[in-house]
This record gives sequence, structure tokens and C-alpha cells, in this order.
Amino acid sequence: MLSKALETGSLLNGFLGNALFALCCWGARAIARRLDRYNPAYRQFLTVLVACFWVVLNIYFYRRIQGNVFLTFSVVSFAVVALFAWRELNQFWRLGLIGADKQVSTGVDYKRSLKLCSNSLDFLGVGASKLTQEAKEFDSAMERCNRSHQPIRFLLCDPNNPELQEIAKQAGRDREEYSINVRESLRVIARQRKDRARNIQVRFYKRLPLFRLMLIDGWLCLASHYVFGEGDGSQWPQLHIRRDPKRDKESLYYPFRRYFEELWKESEEWDFASRLGD
Repeated sequence: MLSKALETGSLLNGFLGNALFALCCWGARAIARRLDRYNPAYRQFLTVLVACFWVVLNIYFYRRIQGNVFLTFSVVSFAVVALFAWRELNQFWRLGLIGADKQVSTGVDYKRSLKLCSNSLDFLGVGASKLTQEAKEFDSAMERCNRSHQPIRFLLCDPNNPELQEIAKQAGRDREEYSINVRESLRVIARQRKDRARNIQVRFYKRLPLFRLMLIDGWLCLASHYVFGEGDGSQWPQLHIRRDPKRDKESLYYPFRRYFEELWKESEEWDFASRLGD
């Protein structure tokens, strides 16, 4: 009789624990929506708070209840945590944000990004030198993306742009270093077009861009920002943005794509016959 009462009490404790935890998650979600209007940083604090509360409840009920009752509580509470986490992450997924790198060099770096290219590539950057330096992967990507009806597009800085010298100076480099890097990269791209008959187009923008963009296969955008004069760019964060196949305007892919297209329209086409003397 006593054991049955204890079992009933354990079940009741488990049920109340799950109900309390679910209520806590619902309350945290409601509070988060309100606090976002004042300071979005509170959302991160609430997420940590819910995780800590879940750990504390598991420790508490592990000591109070045993066996299948505790297992049931753990499974149900984990499901509640998973739902809470999914709702937090889904707000980013709905915008097309499917990932991020703290640094380009430790995430989807230049070599890995080239491996992702299988059908098309549009690139916006200073000189694409970090891509062309990956000789094997660059050549393979150009081969996979080569289409007669759809060019591979590079939107780059004119190697004669005096701003390249200013950027090099700010970074403590030789004034001509960045210009030389761009010229060498253009030579690699030109060889792909002339020697390998790749359908490649290059244009030079009039003003330095805000972002480095790789638009891959028409659905993925790798976006990182520029801080000219500081490092080589691989130390800055990078976003992975997916195009929404149903309504692309609801994804952040859309404004980055539009940014590229508008710069492309106003930029000067490179004829590939220009000399690239240093």
C-alpha cells in the first residue's frame, strides 16, 4: 500500500514537473517577445535561463523519483526543450539564415566554398585572389559551373584603382601588393576563359563594396563584410543564407542578390584583352 502511494506520488511529481517546465518555457517565450521590443540581447539570457532550469529540474527529480517515472519526465521535458529550441531557431530559418561562421577561415572557407559550386557562381569581392589561389578547386569549380547560356560572373576591383594602394598602406603592406594580387587573379580567370573556353564575365565596380558575396547555384549566399586595411578578410564572420524557393523576398538572400545585380549593372565590363602589366 505504501509503495503504491509512493509510486502515485512520484507520478504526480513527474507530471507536475513537466507541467511546470512547459509553463516556464511558454512564459519565457512570451516574455522574450515583449523584451525584444526593448533589448533583443535579453533573448539570449532567457534561452540560457531555460536551459539551466531544465538541468536543475532533472537533478531534483533524479533524487526524488526513480525508474520509469524519471525516464518519462526526462523524455517529456527534453521534448519541451527541443520545441522551445526549434521555435527560437525557426525565426532565423524563416529569414534564410541557415548557418554562420565566427571566422571565414574556420568555417566554410575559400576552398570549401568552391567545392559547393556545382551549377553556377556569382562572386563579388576585391580580386577573388583567395579563390584563384586554390588552383585545383578553382579549376574544378569553373568546369562544373560552365554553362553556355549562363556565365560565371566576377565583380571585382579594377587593379588600377588607387583605393587599393590606400588599403594596402592602411594594412601596413607594400602599396602595390593588393594591385598585384588582383592582376595575378585576373590572369588566372583570363586563362580559364581563353585556354579552357569557360563562359566567364568580369566587371569592375566603381566603388568598393560593403560585402564579399558568393552566390552559389542560385540558392546559397555566403556573405561577409569588409573592413579594409585590417587583415586579409578571413578573420571576419560569415553568414550562410538560403534562398526561399517559394517567395525569395522573405529571405535575406533577396537583398544580397539584388545588391550584386545592381552593382553589376552599373559596373564596367572587362574585355579580357587589356594588358595586366605590373
